[in-house]
Amino acid sequence: MVRIRLMGAFAHLAKARELEVKLEGQKTVDEILREVIPRYDEFHDKIVFINGKPAKGTALVEEGDEIKVMPVLSGG
Repeated sequence: MVRIRLMGAFAHLAKARELEVKLEGQKTVDEILREVIPRYDEFHDKIVFINGKPAKGTALVEEGDEIKVMPVLSGG
């Protein structure tokens, strides 16, 4: 299983702050998040961590990993 922690708009869109998904084969962070977050690709700027370390959406996820993702907010 892969644990996913969602923050901000991602939690709202997925209707959950935490999810667990079964990993079937090798997948990237982006592939997994597209499956659980509607409109994920509309957010161009996001912060992603795998097991507490910064990661890119192209990073491969392994069984037992924890993904944390939040949208980048801007303003002044």
